[in-house]
Amino acid sequence: MTTALLMAPGLSNDEAAKRNELAIRKPYVAAKLARIHEMEERGEISPIIRLEKSYLCNFTCTHCSAEYYMDRHLKKVFQIVDERQKISIEDIQRMSKEADELGLARFVITGGEPLVMKDFDAVVEAIDPEKHYIITDTNGWFLDLARAKHLKSIGVEKVQLSLDSFIEADHDAFRNKPGSYKRVIRAIDASQEAGLNLLLSTVLVRGRAKTQEFRDMCEFAKKKGVGLYVSYAKPTGSCTDHPEFVIEKEDADLVREMEKEYPVFTHMTPSYGSFKGCITVKGIITITSTAEITPCPYIDFSLGNLRQTPLKEILARGMRNPWLGPHRPDCLIGEDPQFIKIHTDKTAGVKHLPLPWGQGFSDNDSLSDR
Repeated sequence: MTTALLMAPGLSNDEAAKRNELAIRKPYVAAKLARIHEMEERGEISPIIRLEKSYLCNFTCTHCSAEYYMDRHLKKVFQIVDERQKISIEDIQRMSKEADELGLARFVITGGEPLVMKDFDAVVEAIDPEKHYIITDTNGWFLDLARAKHLKSIGVEKVQLSLDSFIEADHDAFRNKPGSYKRVIRAIDASQEAGLNLLLSTVLVRGRAKTQEFRDMCEFAKKKGVGLYVSYAKPTGSCTDHPEFVIEKEDADLVREMEKEYPVFTHMTPSYGSFKGCITVKGIITITSTAEITPCPYIDFSLGNLRQTPLKEILARGMRNPWLGPHRPDCLIGEDPQFIKIHTDKTAGVKHLPLPWGQGFSDNDSLSDR
């Protein structure tokens, strides 16, 4: 196992050491991670599974992409309540089994804010940390040292922390939460002390890539020895009310240049020797609180519901789809004006998302007809 992990394409010495340590503790999980490259070489896919079991959150962020998935919108649309039952622990157990049978290895517990979930530990157990590599993202508000150690003890391997400005006042204003910057900084130190793998994430709004503040954050990540995941502001969720946030090509190009100097990456960055381009279906899927699967956190069209359709078929639908399956070097929802218009038109006025299979995406989709 150790030799195989060390030889995996694109792994840094630090990442190889982490994988080898994981192989000692969780050999089954480590072996699945090591096989991802082989799967992709055979033309198979191994997407990260984002699980949005709950959209409860202690923040009300200006840029939230999940705004119209929130419970408060579901309550306004009584006629769909019976159709969109909340995902259960039993559903998660079944999904974990289906994912394992397909060789999928990675789950991210997200939301909302995962650490406000009363059943967070039960969700981790249902995914099964002996079979899958489990990550959680968080705004850091509740992540002190004791909580970080607890996450590690129940099988969480990695934490993704949101830091949206290296200027305290700007971060707090963007997150609409005074004191949130101090909590994130505390959470960074707590995660590292608890032995959790750590990733910082930040939202890139238009023009930010040019600023000294952004460069300072990149320097901070480099000094801390952690990656900085840059998420482009996209015209979805609450951001539909803030078109001034949406990035331009110049912003993306500047980040690509900074990748040469800093541990900075985006969803478009090649990883471990693999370049998928736009990662819809191929690199990521999202499972919503009502068991719908979307091909990206920012695309509000479902590929199917897990209660009605097996995961294997849902993934096959995505790969058959001309928007999603073929390799493309641009971000579909962030850079393709044709698709952005289709997405905006179809979701306009819809107050609970995603659009079910057949109303957004379907097997009748064709690029040539648009």
